[in-house]
Amino acid sequence: MNKIQGGIIKLIIGIPKEIKAGEGRVVLTPASVEDLISKGHKIYVETNAGKTAGFDNNEYERLGANILSSKRKVYESSDLVVKVKEPVKEELDYFNPGPVLFSFLHLAANRNLTKIFIDGKSTVLAFESITLNDNTAPILIPMSEVAGRMATVMGANLLSTHNKGAGILLGGSSGVPKGNVVVIGGGTAGYNAATAAYGLGANVTIIEKNIDRIRYLGEILPKGISIMKSNSQNLRRYVESANLLIGTVYIPNSKAPHIVTRDMVKSMRKNSVIVDVAIDQGGCIETSKPTSHINSTYVEEDVIHYCVTNMPGAYPRTSTEALSENLYPYLVELVSEESLDEILKSNEVLRSGVNVYKGKVTLKPVADEFGFIFNDINDLL
Repeated sequence: MNKIQGGIIKLIIGIPKEIKAGEGRVVLTPASVEDLISKGHKIYVETNAGKTAGFDNNEYERLGANILSSKRKVYESSDLVVKVKEPVKEELDYFNPGPVLFSFLHLAANRNLTKIFIDGKSTVLAFESITLNDNTAPILIPMSEVAGRMATVMGANLLSTHNKGAGILLGGSSGVPKGNVVVIGGGTAGYNAATAAYGLGANVTIIEKNIDRIRYLGEILPKGISIMKSNSQNLRRYVESANLLIGTVYIPNSKAPHIVTRDMVKSMRKNSVIVDVAIDQGGCIETSKPTSHINSTYVEEDVIHYCVTNMPGAYPRTSTEALSENLYPYLVELVSEESLDEILKSNEVLRSGVNVYKGKVTLKPVADEFGFIFNDINDLL
């Protein structure tokens, strides 16, 4: 950090181009970058970082950002790197310790990346871990909204015979049965998947564990959407009937449990479709395994599986604008005038986002999942 005129602490913030397969988002729009620059910070943007999302280099440069020609320059020149998705193979060498990282990480499903951060003595904060007092995740929510709606869109498309699906139109036709959509989990993604499916005219059932959430969904959802308590009997019954099964179970900072077993998947009709939105956290369906936008599907137990780990990346303009707007307030707090330690000491919300601090794992579910030593962030500051 460097002092500039007026005593403001100037932080160098780097925005690399995303290189995960099929990822079109950029973490900040030019408008958000402009606002950060107005607060005295210096912004380095890797060339063409925003191109796929519809933001060209000139837009960032015109508003005061510096365009750098290589990813290495962005990482090596920045105090803080902010990006959409977790670092991939080509970026791992930059974390020794490298800049502070603020990104979606989902470490509970990624032992190798966690170990890289430990060995590099890195400090990383995860978007999905930022939690408010009401236990909501404000940066994760907009991406869950996109992924939930997208799950229904992708699933409906995969049911066509052109995609080797069962040939079932979710909304049916006059005198013809509608398709059955079953959503596992009634959180943000599940709610959005269900309402999108209902809008297409499908028979929709949500299976949810929490009784308070069931009551709440019963109050706000159309009466045509059924909400069932999650138990083994209901899971078996409704999974078997599903033409499109959407998994959205999310346990904060933890690996997703396998709610739907292989035997349940076997009971589904041939050429039905599964979309596992929870795949970022390991997936909530036993037959799920990560796929990419390049090779998005596979068939297991005669059921088509779509398990892309960065679903919103397929709609980068919408997703970028939603992410940037919801991330910006927390990023501004993170790069305020105090040192990082002082910020984290005084800001409980930002402190909740720390996954690894100077090489020490600060999320108990991640430490427990992989057998790493857990360190309370409050004891490290």
